[in-house]
Amino acid sequence: MRNAVNDKIYTVEEYIQYELKSDRRHEFINGQLFEMPGEKDINNQMAGLIYILLIQFLKSKGYQIYNHDVKVAIPDGRKFYYPDVFATKEEKSPDNQYIKYKPEIIVEVVSESTQVTDYVDKYIDYIKIASLRYYIIIEPETVLVTVYEKDETGNWFARKYTNINDAVKLEKLQTEFLVKDIYSA
Repeated sequence: MRNAVNDKIYTVEEYIQYELKSDRRHEFINGQLFEMPGEKDINNQMAGLIYILLIQFLKSKGYQIYNHDVKVAIPDGRKFYYPDVFATKEEKSPDNQYIKYKPEIIVEVVSESTQVTDYVDKYIDYIKIASLRYYIIIEPETVLVTVYEKDETGNWFARKYTNINDAVKLEKLQTEFLVKDIYSA
């Protein structure tokens, strides 16, 4: 369980200003700030490989791909997270320089300190985003890629990949990659 940085309740505007001046990143949950933990080198490398893959496959399709330092808003306006990697076709504007509102794919590389948050809390929040088509969770210590996908009726289902030679298919984005491409870190 993560602990808030302090007892102060921040407005969204105060949070954004705080983040612009802070040398550490914080997620915003119901007015409270939660410091982002550091990550192992393998987590960082795997997130980097996913970032490169998404640029390779989605940039030419009009997507912008972001990693680590751009926030995603949850529709209720009370939560902002820093996904490891995400892609969106959301047009850039002065109102979304720091926070994006329409991701289509979000990827998290879990660690011991974020496992419950990524599989439970963030899953519950991310699937509220109307534009989201895929939420992918990667386990760095063992070969396990979980792909949550939204179907045509708005329901979510999961596919798990445990074989290094499996092809992860993201049909809605007309993209696929091999599991081994992200486990070569």
